[in-house]
Amino acid sequence: MEITTITCQADLVVRKEELKALKSQQEATISMQFDDLKNSLTIGTIIKESVAHIATDKDTRLNLVKIAANTGTSFIIEKVLGSNNSIQRYLGSLIAAKVSKSVIGKMISRFL
Repeated sequence: MEITTITCQADLVVRKEELKALKSQQEATISMQFDDLKNSLTIGTIIKESVAHIATDKDTRLNLVKIAANTGTSFIIEKVLGSNNSIQRYLGSLIAAKVSKSVIGKMISRFL
């Protein structure tokens, strides 16, 4: 901030107006920065930024796809083979789960 020499009433009035304008400008800047901060702290924005980060991170996407694929195949195997009814079905569901996990893992790694 520069020091202004005030020698008369007119200089004082001019400097007072300059300072009022500077104050208004600084208040507007602070208000905009506060609004930006407030908007960035909303739950929706935080979730949106997190999802955007996940979408750009290849390892995270791969892990999410694997989890979804494994969960889906486990559910389907459980419903189709009914692993709780007999030992044969239980062993069949275990084998099917192992085979499907390796096949799905290979397919996912090719696409991503």
